[in-house]
Amino acid sequence: MTDLAVAYVLLDHARLPDEDALIRTLRIRHPHLQWSPGGIARSNGADDPMFIRAGDHLMTILMMPAPIPYDQELWQRASWLWPEAFDAVGRHRAHLIVAPMGSAESNKATKALNYAENTQLTTAFVGAVVAALPDVAAVVWGGKVSRSPEMWLDQSRNAFAPYPDQPFALWMEIVPYLAGKTLGAFTTGLSAFTGREIEFEVDGLDQRTVTSRVAELSSNLIAHGLDDWPKSGAVFAADFEIDHRVEMFYRNSRFKIGPVISFASFDDRSGRVKTFPIIPATIARDHPLLVMLGKVGLFDPAKVRNLIRLRPDHYQSEVRLESFDEGVSQALSRMIATDIYAEAETNARRALANGDMASAKAALQPWAAEVGELQLAVKLALTLCDVFLFMPAPPRSP
Repeated sequence: MTDLAVAYVLLDHARLPDEDALIRTLRIRHPHLQWSPGGIARSNGADDPMFIRAGDHLMTILMMPAPIPYDQELWQRASWLWPEAFDAVGRHRAHLIVAPMGSAESNKATKALNYAENTQLTTAFVGAVVAALPDVAAVVWGGKVSRSPEMWLDQSRNAFAPYPDQPFALWMEIVPYLAGKTLGAFTTGLSAFTGREIEFEVDGLDQRTVTSRVAELSSNLIAHGLDDWPKSGAVFAADFEIDHRVEMFYRNSRFKIGPVISFASFDDRSGRVKTFPIIPATIARDHPLLVMLGKVGLFDPAKVRNLIRLRPDHYQSEVRLESFDEGVSQALSRMIATDIYAEAETNARRALANGDMASAKAALQPWAAEVGELQLAVKLALTLCDVFLFMPAPPRSP
């Protein structure tokens, strides 16, 4: 997470707002704060930044006489809520960078603002900038969320509103996707507040319900953080909209958006979950450690410990990744690359030759336990998306 809340105000023409007009607008829109000139001398150069005081804190506006770099995904996401987004980015010719600058006075001990507080202040300030300029094309928050000037004018008035009325839709995006027949959604921008995005994939819901649920969760997280949230692995009972149990994990996103809070159906309602071996039959058949453990009844690839339940529609295909199986094989080989194992194997073979199964099992039991620990660790890593058995499928548009 970062404490820097930055917005980019896209303009049809390169200009800074009039300072006096901007301060008047700020005082009207947010009269509880003391708005005044920043007290930093400016030359008449068009490229000089403008500074405005907000109480004990300082805001800056820097004019850039060029468009921002084009990001297709950013504007595609924006167009779902704002159909004119592509037209706005296509016509803008300059942009303003708006950001907080910390304390307004170097000789005064002013409490530093955290990200949420900087976000409130910057949101209020950007809304006034939009109101003070006639040719704003769009506002981009943190490089991840783009919204119309009309939406900013309206919602930024609530910049300092408490939960649940804070204008979180200006700060984050809810991105819908399809996984098989399930409509899911993940967030973009929420991690700046919480360190994690949300990945929501619960069976049987329509897009409106999914969006509403993710919005409620996001608003709560922005306001309260993760301190009072349930632990990873929590299972929630059915409610009036979701007729089955839902599990929650803190994990990495298979979409490579970083750490997420994942919500998914706990029960397989539609037969889309399949069971796959963690250690495949090919390794179980050929690896010397597993062959020995199999002979004494200490390893069976068909047992539950060696199985993981996954949704095939989360992956491009059911072709196992060579890197995954190679990693498992190498971990097994490291277990037996010692003189201690060589002696235990010799003793186990001798016991088997003599028909003493109990002694053979006892000799190999420590390595059976080590294989079991490997299976549990890999199962957890697969569950948390720290590793993948198959190549993850990218999100598909609904």
